[in-house]
Amino acid sequence: MVPSTTEHDPLAPAPGAHHLVRYLQHARRELRRAIDGMSAADLERRVGGINSVAWMVGHLAWQEQAYWLTSRGEPALADLDAFGRGRPDAPPAFGELFAVWARVTAAADVWLNGLDEAGLRSHLQGRRLLELENVGTLLTRASSHYYLHIGQITAVRRLLDDRVPSFVGSQEGAEFR
Repeated sequence: MVPSTTEHDPLAPAPGAHHLVRYLQHARRELRRAIDGMSAADLERRVGGINSVAWMVGHLAWQEQAYWLTSRGEPALADLDAFGRGRPDAPPAFGELFAVWARVTAAADVWLNGLDEAGLRSHLQGRRLLELENVGTLLTRASSHYYLHIGQITAVRRLLDDRVPSFVGSQEGAEFR
């Protein structure tokens, strides 16, 4: 089952944040909804050539850490290199990775929730992609990346003959204002 966290609720909408930030936070809620009810064994299992759900969570934490923390000079909260782009599926422990994901998203939200239009148009440093695309575009990329993996999780659940959540849950907190 998906562990809960008391440190930071990556599912809580940030009402004062920019719409693009709230949409990323919505995508995180959808990830949580996609994995809700899955057993630890199923979360850590590779099915039909698809990376394990645990690896996907580590991979999303890797992206958020690279985009929103280390690119700004913040220290890495965890060694997530094994979950980088194009890395082979490692046999991760879901509970541990979920806790790392929650810590990374909490640290990212401290900065993301305060972004204004100028911040969204700024560029981060460290990797070519970060320098080419502004923060707003990277937010869109990160949100889309969550939905790619949510689709894969849906496929995993179908292959396991598991219940598949309905398509896109409540838009609370992500509605356009």
